[in-house]
Amino acid sequence: MGRSTVHYADNNTNNILKKLHKLFRPAGTPVQRVEYIIELLLLRIFNVKLKHDDEFKELRKLFTGQNEDLLFSSLGQVSNDLLLDTINKRFFPFYASIMSQAKKVCTGNLGQKMLDQLVLIEEVFKNSNFTNNVKSGNIHEIIGLIGELDEERLLKTDLLGDAIESALSESGGTKDIGLYRTPDHIRQFMVALTAPSYSDNIFDPACGTAGFLFDSFGYVLEGTSHNGNWPGEKAHPELHSYLTDYLHKNPVKMPSFDKSMEFYRSGLHGIEYLGMIRKMAAINFYIRGLNPANIEQGDSLAMFTNEYKDRFSVVLANPPFGAERDKDSYSNVWEEFPREAETTILFVKLMLDSLAPGGRCAVVVSEGFLSWDQTSARNLRKLLLEQADLKAIISLPQGVFVSKGGVGPKTSILFFEKGSPTREVWYYRVSNDGYTMGTNRRIIEGCQLIEALNMFHAYIKNGETPPETKHSFSIPAEWILTLDPRIKQRIVDDTTTEYSIKGESEKRTLRKKLDSQLKASTIDQIEHQERIHQYDEILRSKLANEIARRIERAHTYSFNLPNYRSNLSASQIEAWKSAFTGELRANGMNLDDRYAHLQNCSLEKAHNALEVINVQNALEYDIARQYLMGFHEDELLKHESLLQLRRILESGAKYPRVLLNDLLVPKNVRIKKDEYDGRIEIVEKISFAEGKISVREFFETGMDLLIADRGDLIASKINIHQGAVAISPRKLACSTHYQVFEVESPDCNPEFIYFLLRSPAFLNLLIEQKNKGIKNEQGSEFILGFEIPLPPPDEQRRIVSLLSRIAETISSCRTLSRAHVLYMPEIMDTEYLPIGNAIIDTKNGWSPNCDGGDLPVLSLSCLKYGEIDLSERKYTSYNRDDLDAFIIQEGDFFYSRGNTPELVALAGVSGSIHEKIVFPDLLTRVRFDTSKMRPQFAVLLFNSALGRSYFGKAPLGASPSMVKVSQSYMMDFPVPFIGELSIQDDLITKYYPVLKTLRSLDSLQNVAERAMIDILDNVWR
Repeated sequence: MGRSTVHYADNNTNNILKKLHKLFRPAGTPVQRVEYIIELLLLRIFNVKLKHDDEFKELRKLFTGQNEDLLFSSLGQVSNDLLLDTINKRFFPFYASIMSQAKKVCTGNLGQKMLDQLVLIEEVFKNSNFTNNVKSGNIHEIIGLIGELDEERLLKTDLLGDAIESALSESGGTKDIGLYRTPDHIRQFMVALTAPSYSDNIFDPACGTAGFLFDSFGYVLEGTSHNGNWPGEKAHPELHSYLTDYLHKNPVKMPSFDKSMEFYRSGLHGIEYLGMIRKMAAINFYIRGLNPANIEQGDSLAMFTNEYKDRFSVVLANPPFGAERDKDSYSNVWEEFPREAETTILFVKLMLDSLAPGGRCAVVVSEGFLSWDQTSARNLRKLLLEQADLKAIISLPQGVFVSKGGVGPKTSILFFEKGSPTREVWYYRVSNDGYTMGTNRRIIEGCQLIEALNMFHAYIKNGETPPETKHSFSIPAEWILTLDPRIKQRIVDDTTTEYSIKGESEKRTLRKKLDSQLKASTIDQIEHQERIHQYDEILRSKLANEIARRIERAHTYSFNLPNYRSNLSASQIEAWKSAFTGELRANGMNLDDRYAHLQNCSLEKAHNALEVINVQNALEYDIARQYLMGFHEDELLKHESLLQLRRILESGAKYPRVLLNDLLVPKNVRIKKDEYDGRIEIVEKISFAEGKISVREFFETGMDLLIADRGDLIASKINIHQGAVAISPRKLACSTHYQVFEVESPDCNPEFIYFLLRSPAFLNLLIEQKNKGIKNEQGSEFILGFEIPLPPPDEQRRIVSLLSRIAETISSCRTLSRAHVLYMPEIMDTEYLPIGNAIIDTKNGWSPNCDGGDLPVLSLSCLKYGEIDLSERKYTSYNRDDLDAFIIQEGDFFYSRGNTPELVALAGVSGSIHEKIVFPDLLTRVRFDTSKMRPQFAVLLFNSALGRSYFGKAPLGASPSMVKVSQSYMMDFPVPFIGELSIQDDLITKYYPVLKTLRSLDSLQNVAERAMIDILDNVWR
């Protein structure tokens, strides 16, 4: 994990902390700087507590007379040249022995709370010393800055954690300090899940600066005082409002004074690995009047003993992921897996064992923990189901944590209670945690943590199943504990065969030995038979044990929700249920029994066997699908009810379908045409082939413009059915013939939407609607009415990563092909004649509707640098009286008559033709006088620098992005060597291989395009 993405401190405090780090920079590493800041902060905090806290009332007498200048507030009066010595030689020694000083002015024994806190102060200042690297001038400014910090913030927030958070932004800070800080609002959410009280004993085995512990303390105090101080002003406003209201309606019972003191003194306990961080946690306890000695320093995994077992009623933690271990083995934590490398597993096991019966735990784990395949992880997940009630798995957004390399791991919160086994697991997927995504997170509305807490307290705590929503799902624990019966059967069959072969061999050897003993009369016939019988029994026992062992090893006990919920929609599940009479029931059979019953029944009885299959369960759905798809459709024609069930399952989608209206928001930020100042580039067009934006060369507009920010989707209203969709690479303007969309849902990756809206499956949906007679230009409501498949965010990222790499390959191939210009120096400085001198006949194609009929039609994509590839032909059912005039003959030359300048030069020569094929509009057929011009030489000329220069010019008045080549213009193309066939042949031999290389690039591009289509088709399936 890494540091939090939420800025904890307010801007003023954050700026002060940054200035402090800057001023202390000459003094050493981020770790040293943090220690210096903490020591000065503690002096200021002590000064404030002495002034406001009645616990310190008697101690105020200590700071009179010769000691009155030993408070932080007096440091501002010390001159620069004396400041460093004053701190090192007077302040630090005084506070390092403050208990003995206190006893001089306090009557009787020191109060326990004061004693606890003075012990901490002595510990902190015992070896304190500011080195000469800390300049006196800097110290004076530093003292002034710390004096500016708000007293309220000093005593009621994790200001020490803020100081560390500021250090983490320094180079090397994260690595040096080693802190894994949980955002305030996530900590507060987890504390509210466990709902601690004065009677609880709370533990965090990886406590950092003790955030979970002092938030638990804050929860308990707020539950009795109702003064609105927790979770504090800095909390997310929606969460603050919810928590204060909830605690007002569900107060924490105030115990007797003795019980209250017991909670303050020993109710909160933490262990922190790093000494410096432990010191900060202890200071946080000191600030709140808690016992600092309850924060221990060390490796909690190594420290775990029977003393910790069944001890705590609440455990809260965000343990380090993949942390380095102090020891090679932790048999004290888990005897079966003492050398487990992934420390998260050991921490969760420790936390489970630390809980007292009935105790509750909330812990942050990486998403991988839900499905890690190592034996220890599988066994731990099984323990959480069998020895605890795993009530909730709450998925957090990807951006809650960041690492040194950027976005950190996807995480989830597990909530479980020790004791009774799990009956049902509630999954809640948080996509909006109340903050924008990214490094600098800003508060936004719609924090789903509120809904999650509402549902948890209203349903989960009471053992009830919450309603299913877009983000909330519940599954029976039985689904997780059940292994696929097909896997079991395969294990039984394979193991039985393996042991049968092995047993027969061993049995032959044994029989041979026994026969020899029988012959020698060392055993009798009865003992002979008994020994054979014993071997058979032992083999059967070994077989049964091995089958059980292999079945257990095959069970992952995965906590991943997609493993258990089928992707059938609610309407499909309802259709399945409606196919049966009465309510679906399991008749007391487990899945193994139901599967066996289905496999053994006849088709006539299969309908009844399928009635007890729950297709909402992904495993049972797959069993039913496999069974029904295993029959040829003709076999099911006699069993209409089974055919109906098959059709329902066939209509199932791989991923749930979501309306674009739930994912995209139209943006209509406009610039009036008379207010446009030319500073923002204007979109000229979006290429159909690549989905890339071209901007206008000259910035001018005759109409209002829409503004698109970086990352927005821009879609053509007219040509979206041809793939005219792009992601805005920066702030751009576009005409109102386009629509700009912002991706609103945090569950949705903008690049995933971009690829999906350009996929053939989606374009076919658009074309289908367009063919029904819709208007040419569609508003946003047209697009937003379509549904698309939406995989989980992690899967979206994986798909986008794969498609992006393929898109780069396609783009590279296109760039190389288009950039290539064939240079033939031999044709320079020679006599040119119009190519029309070598042409017998030309003809433009016609425009058949390629509707998939029987007549093949040449397409533009068939032209492959000198050859015509008929594999990409299309088909039409259209006919015409003069069809023969458009039929291709061997040796016909074709060129692209209208497209981008790069494609104008595409030309090819037809080879051997074995079927009737016609050519379409935008292609022109040329037939040469072969005594004057080889068609292959014409291909070279069209693809040469000469051809590109001639045909790449736009006619007068035409758009520079579009070229139309008339026949007369083509006939005037000036070319050399007309009639000189031997020279033409030499040039063909020399330069045609270059075109072959370009065809190879084209082939690679086609393979990549096919791969992209296959991936997108798989998403839509």
